[in-house]
Amino acid sequence: MLPTDRLDYSAIIQRPKLQLPGGARLAVWVIVNVEEWDPKEAMPRTVLSPTAGGTPMPDIPNWAWHEYGNRVGFWRMLEVFDEHRCAPCSPSTVRRLGATS
Repeated sequence: MLPTDRLDYSAIIQRPKLQLPGGARLAVWVIVNVEEWDPKEAMPRTVLSPTAGGTPMPDIPNWAWHEYGNRVGFWRMLEVFDEHRCAPCSPSTVRRLGATS
C-alpha cells in the first residue's frame, strides 16, 4: 500500500494549523527499538571493527555493548521515562519467529 492510498495529498501551506493538547508547541515521539540476534551468527551491526578484518566468533566487544543495553541501558531509559512521565512505544515491525527463508 502506498501512502497515497491512505491519505490525500495536501501542501503544508494549505493544511490547518496543528493544535497539540494543552497548547503544547512541541511533540516528541519516543520509540524504543527492540532487536533480536542469533548469538551463533555474526553481529548484524558492529560498533567496534573486528581486528584483522575477520569476524570473530563470539564477537565479544560487540556483544558487550548489546548486553549492556539489555542489562543496564534499558533500566536507565525506563527511569528517565518515568521521571518525565513519558510513554515510549516500540515499533510494530516484527520478524516472524521460526520462519524459514
